[in-house]
Amino acid sequence: MADGNGSAAQFCGEPGIGKSTLLRRVADECRQRGFLVVHGSPEAMESDTPFAALTGYLGLDRVRTAPELADLAELLSAGERHARIPGAARWEYVVTESAVELIEKQAARQPVALLLDDMHWADSASLVVVHRIARLLRQLPVLLVCAHRPVPVGSELGHLLQGLAGDGGLTMRLEPLSPGTAAELTERILAEPATEAVLELVAGAAGNPFYIKELVSSLNEAGGWASGAAPPSFTEAVHRKLDFLPSRSRDVLRMMAVLGGRVPIQELSAVSGHAPLELWNLVRDAVDNGLLVADGDRIAFRHDLIRQAMMAALPETLRQPMLLEAGRALAKAGAPAHRAAQYLLAGGTLDSASIDWLIESAITLIRRSAETAIALLTMAQSQLGATSARADMLRFLHVVALQWAGHGVDAEAAARSALAQNRTPALTAQLRWSIARGCILQGNVRGATEATEATISAGPLDPVELGRMHAALAQYSYLLGNAEDSTRNAEAALRLGEQTGDPYTVVAGQHLLSSRKLETGDPAGALTLVTAARSTWGDQEFGPDTDDLGIQLLQANCLLELDRLDAAEQCLREGLPASEACGSPALPWYSVVSARIAYERGHWEDGLAEIQAGHEPADPFGQRAALHMQEALIRIHRDEPLAPLHFPEVDGPAHNYEYLYRWALALDAERAGSPENALALHLTHTRQATGERGQASLVHHTWVDLARVAILADDHGVLDELVPRAQDLQRRCPTPVKNGLVALLRGGAAGDPGLLAAGARDFHDGGRPLLAGQAWELAAHAAASDAKADASAALEKAVSAFQELDARWDLRRVEEWARSSGLRRQRRAANRPTSGWESLTPTEVRVALLTAEGLSNPDIASRLAVSRRTIQSHISSVLAKLDCRSRVELAVIASRHRPQQAEG
Repeated sequence: MADGNGSAAQFCGEPGIGKSTLLRRVADECRQRGFLVVHGSPEAMESDTPFAALTGYLGLDRVRTAPELADLAELLSAGERHARIPGAARWEYVVTESAVELIEKQAARQPVALLLDDMHWADSASLVVVHRIARLLRQLPVLLVCAHRPVPVGSELGHLLQGLAGDGGLTMRLEPLSPGTAAELTERILAEPATEAVLELVAGAAGNPFYIKELVSSLNEAGGWASGAAPPSFTEAVHRKLDFLPSRSRDVLRMMAVLGGRVPIQELSAVSGHAPLELWNLVRDAVDNGLLVADGDRIAFRHDLIRQAMMAALPETLRQPMLLEAGRALAKAGAPAHRAAQYLLAGGTLDSASIDWLIESAITLIRRSAETAIALLTMAQSQLGATSARADMLRFLHVVALQWAGHGVDAEAAARSALAQNRTPALTAQLRWSIARGCILQGNVRGATEATEATISAGPLDPVELGRMHAALAQYSYLLGNAEDSTRNAEAALRLGEQTGDPYTVVAGQHLLSSRKLETGDPAGALTLVTAARSTWGDQEFGPDTDDLGIQLLQANCLLELDRLDAAEQCLREGLPASEACGSPALPWYSVVSARIAYERGHWEDGLAEIQAGHEPADPFGQRAALHMQEALIRIHRDEPLAPLHFPEVDGPAHNYEYLYRWALALDAERAGSPENALALHLTHTRQATGERGQASLVHHTWVDLARVAILADDHGVLDELVPRAQDLQRRCPTPVKNGLVALLRGGAAGDPGLLAAGARDFHDGGRPLLAGQAWELAAHAAASDAKADASAALEKAVSAFQELDARWDLRRVEEWARSSGLRRQRRAANRPTSGWESLTPTEVRVALLTAEGLSNPDIASRLAVSRRTIQSHISSVLAKLDCRSRVELAVIASRHRPQQAEG
């Protein structure tokens, strides 16, 4: 930690062994050293509630939270921002990102100590947050300490802890005290030497410090040492202390034990029927004698072992009624829905009033704890019967809960069952629509199409609803590659949207029509449509019924095809924040498009950083396949090893990136010394894509490589076949790159070095340095037989381009050809360094300098208008290249280079 990097430790041991005491001492030490200390524990009752542990650790359940926690607290409430996020997976992603961002910002100001007690009770979502923070310890001055009881090796927590240990984290197992140490502890409590009789009694505590303290204190207070009384069990020791309390105070403590042991005062007041001030007077004696502690706006047992001892003396027949009564009281008092629900669920039954509360509070409960909602709605249905109007609503809400939780198969089945039993007409269309949504959750686009068409056929539908269903059908058809159906439904959606004044339907229609125009080679027309869609939507926020369409993404793709790369990047920067705010399924697509722009520009390190960042968000439509293929292209050109390539069969926008897979296969075959195989792969996909699929605008990106292998194979007929197709693209979209492509294909077919050189200059003007280098390579080929000087000049330009890109395979290929052709080369410049400051890309230099200024990852991301995940990738790369162990070391190195950077 002294060097500015993070570290991890874990304390493991049985209850009462001293883990919490050790954590408190670590907390005190960290505060003295200037750390921001985050120290807390979760509740056993809430281990199934997403982010309940995170809430406890950060103190988000306090009446007053710190200002910097306000955004995260709102996300975890039933507030407006939470309501705009459709689905548990996306909500959990947004909360996780927000929590990690919070720690990153705090760590930029001062070292942070995350001291996480009772992690064996942590919920899965909170463990994901801890795992994400643990991955950043090399970048951040964060001390992560986890205290826990022994856990199964294969559990979620077990995997996390194994990872911490594997990364060099300290693991400390707290063992029972030795007899000698136990004797010392006993004598400290007694303030006098312990007799043999005393030590024999203490031996029954088996070296557990907490047991020893309670045992000795209990007998000492009761005079048991002098009377020779038998030592009490721990439970008996606790109850001896309870005997000194009034009966009403004991009742409150029993209720606390049932409620989980750490209870908000307001909730305990509602359940016990005592006003807060009266409640405090009732429990004050229990605080004084060490049974309870005040914990902010909560009251808690000093140790969970005390709560367990009280529960052991409470008959099972009383526990469920007490839980049920607590749930009813909290529901009536307006407590957070998930708090009331967990007690109602544990109570095992619901009365009529509780069912009414459940129907009224279901949406709020679903958004906060979907699994609890599913269980409680299932219980309510089993108790209510199948024929009432309330049963219809419960079945519908059950479907909604399953959808929110992402249980696609169960959601579809529940929706079909609810539709068959439904007697409430107002729910019929929503249930039909829910069948389609359940199919989409499974990735079953065909099933969603059938369900949506059935809903439209069943009618009648509200015009707005009908328009949105046509918009959905347009999207489904597009995902399935059914161009005609997609266009027809998009036009219907656009028409209905304009008639009803529903902007979302209008935008959805324009978006799909624009996508089709782009796919068929009309980026200018596509840009006009998508720009109109963006204008129609304006600054409105997306929500559960108006999901993110990725408007700026499509706009960026159009601009990319028009060679307006700066404008394309600006679109991505403008659209990313709104998509991140709702955990949009379009997030991996942002990384795909950003990586593609970086690839085209030759900024391959930036592209790899975007690719790495794109693997974090949820990926319902298979965009990661495109990321893998884009990475493959970069690694092939850099002549790096490549894992076996495969492209999944998915219904989704990823099918538009299948050309990347075919392209990578062909390039890898050529790199392996098989140009004939490469040519066959190129040709097969090109003919399929330009024929039956109408995707010439996608596959033409591969034609420069296709031309090269065709020339190597002396198959100029292939080039003659491609020229008219390229000219058609050029006619509809006369950009520098399209001009360069036509010149290259015509020059290759005719063996004309002048045309090939013109193509290289066009590619350069279009901002494509790799294509320019490859065109100069072909110009050298064409000139080699008749004009050695021209061939050498073209060769040097190709080599210069490849060296600048660090395209080692292209460089190896062209130099091998030059040697075989007898062309003399100028002295080859040194390869780009792979370590040290000079190895950093321009983006990495900016990131390093901003890091040295003390900016956090989120602040740097905001400054550069990229995602925080991308900055994390850049920081990792910079630390590795500079062989730094922390941001502090990075700042020292960056400060040495700041003057020369300013001069540059």
